[in-house]
Amino acid sequence: MKTEIAQEISTQMTGILAQLNSSIEFAMENCTDSEFHAFRMGVGRVMGALVLDVLNKVDPSVKTLCRLV
Repeated sequence: MKTEIAQEISTQMTGILAQLNSSIEFAMENCTDSEFHAFRMGVGRVMGALVLDVLNKVDPSVKTLCRLV
């Protein structure tokens, strides 16, 4: 994979993960405990899929740039 493409993927993935983290913080401040825990569990699955399932299948240069795996 070209370096420019890997860098763009890294930038986008970092942004996505930051938004997911932000949504967890928002849920923690605005939801009941049970709602928050359910939401956090769901977001954790999404983050795991992004990092483990997606990045493990792409070019190693993306994983290196993302520093997530």
